[in-house]
Amino acid sequence: MRRQDYRHFAEPLAVHAEGAADFLAFIYLDDDWNEHKITFGELHERALGFAHDLLTSARPGDRALLLLPPGLDYVAAIFGCFYAGVIGVSAPPPDPRRLERTLGRLFRIADSAGTKIVVTTTPFVEVAKSTIPEGHSLRSARWIAADASPSSSDASIIADPRPSDIAFLQYTSGSTSDPRGVKLTHANLLDNSRFIAREFAHDVENSLGFNWIPPFHDMGLIGAILQPVYFGGLHLEEAVPVRDPERPPSVLAAPLAVVKRPIRWLEGVSDYRATTSGGPNFAYDMCVERIKETDCEGLDLSSWEVSFNGAEPIRSATMTAFAEKFGRYGFRSSSFFPVYGLAEATLMVTAPSKDRAPEVQRFDSDALLDGRAIASEGENAPALVGCGSPDELHRVEIVDPTSGARLEEGEIGEIWVSGPSVAAGYWGGEADPESPFLAALPASEKPFLRTGDLGTFYKGELYVTGRQSDLIILNGRNHHPHDIEALAEAAGTLLTPHGSAAFELLATDGTPRIALIAESTSTDVEALNEELLLVRTKVADEMEIPLSLAAVGVKNAVPKTTSGKIQRRLCRSLFLDGEIETLAEWRSPDLAKVLDPA
Repeated sequence: MRRQDYRHFAEPLAVHAEGAADFLAFIYLDDDWNEHKITFGELHERALGFAHDLLTSARPGDRALLLLPPGLDYVAAIFGCFYAGVIGVSAPPPDPRRLERTLGRLFRIADSAGTKIVVTTTPFVEVAKSTIPEGHSLRSARWIAADASPSSSDASIIADPRPSDIAFLQYTSGSTSDPRGVKLTHANLLDNSRFIAREFAHDVENSLGFNWIPPFHDMGLIGAILQPVYFGGLHLEEAVPVRDPERPPSVLAAPLAVVKRPIRWLEGVSDYRATTSGGPNFAYDMCVERIKETDCEGLDLSSWEVSFNGAEPIRSATMTAFAEKFGRYGFRSSSFFPVYGLAEATLMVTAPSKDRAPEVQRFDSDALLDGRAIASEGENAPALVGCGSPDELHRVEIVDPTSGARLEEGEIGEIWVSGPSVAAGYWGGEADPESPFLAALPASEKPFLRTGDLGTFYKGELYVTGRQSDLIILNGRNHHPHDIEALAEAAGTLLTPHGSAAFELLATDGTPRIALIAESTSTDVEALNEELLLVRTKVADEMEIPLSLAAVGVKNAVPKTTSGKIQRRLCRSLFLDGEIETLAEWRSPDLAKVLDPA
C-alpha cells in the first residue's frame, strides 16, 4: 500500500507492523534519561490490546479523555483509539503547582467533549481521581490504565472509518479564549502528515526526529508521534524495510527533563544523529540563556537538517543568537525552518524551502502600524521572519478582517486558509453561524478558516505580524503586545526571555493604559526596580508608549499554554483578581486609583 492510498490513520501502523515488525518505531527517554524502546510490531500489538479494552465499554465515535503523561503508553493509546474507532481527546494532566487553574481547564475539556472514558496509567489512576471533586462526571467515568491493557494479535477489530470521520479532538491552547475541541478527521491527519513529510524532506531510510514537545500539544502529537509512523520504516512502493532496524524514525524525550536541563535537547540531537528537531521560539531562547559552554563538550549538531520553529512569534534575534552560540558545534543557520500553523488547520499551514536559509526582512515600523509592509534598510526597523508558503493543495489569503475584502501583497490583514488540512470545525459548534471555519471569499466555492492571526505576503513569503485579538490600540495606533514584550526584555539584563505579558487596563477616565507583567530569576527588589525604570524608559523612547503599570512577578507568574504562548488575557484577569504576586512594581497615579480603590 502506498501512502497516498491510506484511507485512515489506523492503516500506517498496521502496514509497518506487517512489513517491519522487528524494526524500532520509537525510543522514549524518561525523566532520568533511561531508554524505553518499542518496535512497530510491539506497538501494533499494544495498540490492539488497548483497543480491545476500550471496546468492552465504548463504541466507535465515543470520546476518550487521554490523561496520560508523555511516553510510550501515550503512543499506544493514540493508535489504540484509531484501531477502535474511538475519538481521543487531548488533555494535559493537572499541574500540582497550579492545581485549581489546570483542573478547571481539564473539566471544561471533559464537559465539552462529553467524555465517559478516562485513559491514564496505573500509578496515576488513584492520584488523578483524588483531585476530582465529588459529583463531577469524571468520578463516575470508566477509568482505563493504558499500561495495564494486555497486548493482542487480534486485528479483526480494527475499525475502517471513512476519511471524513473524526479521528481526534485537539483542544486549542486557550491562549486567547477557553479551549475548544478542533475536530480533526482522518483525512486531515493524513494530508498534514503528507505535507510535513514532503516539506521536511523526510527520507524513509535516514530521517530521525528528536522531539520533546508534550504529546497533548499538536506539535508533539502530529509532528513527533504520527509523522514518524506515517513515513515509517518501509519503502512502501516495494513493501520492504530500508532503514537500519535499530534506528527508529523518532526519539521522544520527557519534556520536563529538557525544560530542567535544556542541554539534553541538543545532546539528544547529537547522540542519536537526529535530522529533524525543533520547538517554539522560547525553546531556542532557553538554550541560549541557560546552556553553558562547559555543558557542550563533545556536542555534534552537524546531522541537524531541519530545525523547525513555530507555535508563537518567531524572532530573528533568537535564531541569530542560537546559530552564533551553537555554530561551533556543527549547527548550520540554514537548518532553521520557520513555519506557520495552528490546531484548526491540523498543524502546519506554510513552510519555507528546505534548500535555502530562512527569509528575514526588515519593515518600516510606522508602515506596519498602518497595516502595510514596506521594506526598510534601517538597522532599528523590525525584522520579521518569513514562514514560507502553502503547498498546491491549500490557499492562504490575506483579508481585511472588517470588510472581508481580499488584500494585495504587502497589505496586512487576517490570514485565511482553505484546503484539506483545515479541520472539520469545533466540537459542538456545528450550529454556530459565526464559525471561523465558514468564512467566504467572492468566486470561491470552498469556505475558508479565519485564523485570527495577522500577516502579509511579501515576495511570495508569508510574514506573521501578530494576533488580531491581542492588538492594543493606543491613541489610534495599533501595537502588537509581543513587540512591547520583546523590547522590554531587551532593555536590561534581569527579565526572563519570553516571560512577559503586555495588555490593556482602563484608567479612571476610561481611557486605555498599557500594563506589563514580567518574570525574572532575580529576587533583588532594588535591582528589579531599577530594571523596571529601564524598561519604562526604553518602551517610551522607542515605541512612544508610556507604560502605566510595570511589574515583576514571582517565578511562573506569567501564565503560558503548553506550547509556550503567553496567555495575556488570563494574565490580566489574574492580576486584577490579585492572584499574581509581585516582587517589584510601579504604577502611574491614575491607574493606582482604579487598582487600589481603597
